[in-house]
Amino acid sequence: MPDPLPNHLSIKPRVLAELGNHVEDHLPSAYQPRVLHLSNELIPGADLFITARSVVKLAEPAEPNVLPHRHIVSQTYLFLSPDENLEVELVIDGEEFLVRAPATVFVPAGALHMLRILRGTGTVLSIVRSGTYE
Repeated sequence: MPDPLPNHLSIKPRVLAELGNHVEDHLPSAYQPRVLHLSNELIPGADLFITARSVVKLAEPAEPNVLPHRHIVSQTYLFLSPDENLEVELVIDGEEFLVRAPATVFVPAGALHMLRILRGTGTVLSIVRSGTYE
């Protein structure tokens, strides 16, 4: 049987209550806690910042909780849904998009972007190409 991964290579995700450019007040109960999966703080030397947030049976859009912002590195969003009914509104450099899971969206470095989950059940996985949320 293989050995378990050492702690410097494998960690348990943790709840991330606050994150820059994100508003947590007044989110509907459909929103689950945001989870931090990987960062330089969790594993020194990690060069990705990976978070996930799930929603369960969101019936109608909430107020936007991801405010317009930029990163100095690129970011990738993965939109996952067990029944393909998760809908998300994205704005990238002033252009609006409607995304239905499953989907992957690439946000170039420096692009002004925001998103809002509109309805459904699923998970938004965010990968920022830096060990910190820059």
